[in-house]
Amino acid sequence: MEKKKIIEFKGIRKVFPGVVALKGFDLAIYEKEILGLVGENGAGKSTLMKIMTGNYQPDGGQFLLRGQPIVLGGSMEAIEHGIGMVFQEGSILPNLTVTENLFLCHEKEFSKGWFISESAMVAEARKALEENGLDINPTTLCGNLSPAQRQMVEITRLLWLSRLYRHENPILILDEPTTVLLEKEIKTLFEILNRIKEHATVILISHRLEEIIENSDRIVVLKDGDYVTEMPGKAADIFKIEQLMVGRDMVEGYYRRNEQVDPTDTVVLEVKDLAIESILEPISFTLHKGEILALVGLIGSGKEELVKCLGGSMQATQGSIYRNGKRISIKQPKHAIAHAIGYIPIDRRIEGLATDLDIADNINMLVYKKLKSRGFINKKKERDNANHWMGVVKVKATSHRMKCGNLSGGNQQKVVLGKWLSADAEILIVDHPTRGIDVGAKDEIYHHIRQLAKQGKSMIIMCDTLEEDIGLCNRMLILKDGKKVNEVSCPPDAKPAPTDIIESIV
Repeated sequence: MEKKKIIEFKGIRKVFPGVVALKGFDLAIYEKEILGLVGENGAGKSTLMKIMTGNYQPDGGQFLLRGQPIVLGGSMEAIEHGIGMVFQEGSILPNLTVTENLFLCHEKEFSKGWFISESAMVAEARKALEENGLDINPTTLCGNLSPAQRQMVEITRLLWLSRLYRHENPILILDEPTTVLLEKEIKTLFEILNRIKEHATVILISHRLEEIIENSDRIVVLKDGDYVTEMPGKAADIFKIEQLMVGRDMVEGYYRRNEQVDPTDTVVLEVKDLAIESILEPISFTLHKGEILALVGLIGSGKEELVKCLGGSMQATQGSIYRNGKRISIKQPKHAIAHAIGYIPIDRRIEGLATDLDIADNINMLVYKKLKSRGFINKKKERDNANHWMGVVKVKATSHRMKCGNLSGGNQQKVVLGKWLSADAEILIVDHPTRGIDVGAKDEIYHHIRQLAKQGKSMIIMCDTLEEDIGLCNRMLILKDGKKVNEVSCPPDAKPAPTDIIESIV
């Protein structure tokens, strides 16, 4: 039986000053399907979703919902028409309970005379959660939930609202839903989405192409604001999709292994018997000039705590750290900075950037003393320094005064990198360098990592995938249950297989 169209775009077009965001293409989305939408940052995914949720209006073409042309005036109107979006950052209020978040602004549905029946709200919340297979106490504060649970509360809210407005096939848009989830939580999420698909349409936006392929019924590829092609999820190939997204072959030289250089014999950092009580047993290792050292292990292996000690945000209970042969003390981040050690965190939006400030403010954050003239910040020096490092790391932005919160994930990561290079960091601790960024931006980040190593910068990395760790590093330390269990060399012409490493990890 032929599937019924729930959404259709005909010649959809959107123009911003100097940019054609959507070039006038056609696209159909069907009932009871999971649609994977992929493309580089700037491909048009976000613009298309904002038209669907009423945040943008098209400049040309038609947006049809359930067969009827429609122009939505905002996200609330979109919800009333059965379209809801769960954003990467989330919109749950942590100081409210699950019940209060589920029915926020719709409490009147539970009114009895002049009063709101809290017991009726809790009962309805419990029912809505159970319908999605969720074992969550509706009276729990959302701030006490895991990221996965908060995400499922958002999905439950959107499904409940669709039922309230009597829509049989709601449309759920999920933006990078697995970025902060554990492996077990990711599996649970997709199990729930496959159940939801029986009475809803799910649009999945993610840079994790393996998840898109595994869980989508259909995959649509966008590039430069235009439709490229579509394919069944089960028949898709990750390297073919990457090639379609970026317009070039991503297989040859992936992780830029051909650019890998050998480190020198100079030891720039030495760790001796560093330990954290009940978390990390005494560990010793060295880092050489120009070396990329990967820390590999499951959650709970101790690798996250180890890099936090080196970055100054966590204290070791024993052991020593040596910088260029001299013993140093790192008790706070400022001590690491003083020893030219930079830390690029996993959550760049919260720990790595001031997203409300512009690019120049972020890049210059650690060097404003150098930019002063007669006690005041020299505006020309400030501008020139920001523009210089924007050029070095290739930040794509209209100007150095663009707010960092408006940049793509890849460009945000470049700004964080530019900040540390501006501060003359010689050692970079890079926690998940390509998390949440598209394949084209990943390739640029790989290039920057290789170039920095050539310049003699040393890096400690922890990546999203084992393949990325192996592909990028010169050497790998494997941690398990708080212990260093193995050390593996990773030369460019003799990289170990992931299966060989997994034996040590699990």
